[in-house]
Amino acid sequence: MARRQALSTMLLFARQELVDRQQGQLFGMAWLIIHPLCLIIVFSTVFSHLMRARLGSDGSPYAYTVHLIGGMLAWNLFANTLSRLSTVYTAKAHLIRKVPVSLGLMPLHVVAVELTVYGISMVLYAAYLAVIGFPFNPAWLALPAVIGLLGAFAYGVGIVLGMLEVFLPDVRNIVAVALQFGFWMTPVVYLPEILPAWARALLMLNPAYWAIDAVHVIILGGRLPAPAPLAALALLAAALLLAARWMKRRLERELRDLL
Repeated sequence: MARRQALSTMLLFARQELVDRQQGQLFGMAWLIIHPLCLIIVFSTVFSHLMRARLGSDGSPYAYTVHLIGGMLAWNLFANTLSRLSTVYTAKAHLIRKVPVSLGLMPLHVVAVELTVYGISMVLYAAYLAVIGFPFNPAWLALPAVIGLLGAFAYGVGIVLGMLEVFLPDVRNIVAVALQFGFWMTPVVYLPEILPAWARALLMLNPAYWAIDAVHVIILGGRLPAPAPLAALALLAAALLLAARWMKRRLERELRDLL
């Protein structure tokens, strides 16, 4: 019963946050569609020919746009989830003091919101691919699993950092800087092939790259991604979630006192 109530509270937080994001704005919830639609339009018109040579002159003029949008949507999911989770406890301190919520389940509303935004964006992205005649393939069925692993990894890192941020407020600034570096260390706006061999080897140390590369392989390559990096991402996400659970048990009393 307590767990069901906690899940209900988490879903309520997610719904309220989606409403609060657009409250007082003329177009309201329509911005959930307008933002990704504008991103797709801008990228498809500005970059459709700019990077064509990097993907092969005989390829579709939209190949780079497909690469860019697919990677950007996955990166935004990861970065937004991690950034917001790293401050989730201090941001919701006023609610935690008033409502008996689970510190372990409450942050799931962040993941629910970001997955909702990602899902809407992907529907628009799929419509764009259909319009330009880009082929779909059975490998797309693996895409939810890849995104689920990326979300789980972001959740594990974010929760650990979110608990640390209650004690060390500098964590939020460290996360902002790390995400800036992380974006350029992940092939989202460029292709791994332009990097020297030693830099491409370093990419394999970046867990976000494992998932985003899998997204590119599925969408652009039309095949299933290599299982080893995704298995490593799953193990890393599981280890982080276990670490977060252990930290919550050890620090919950101090967290509630400070909040």
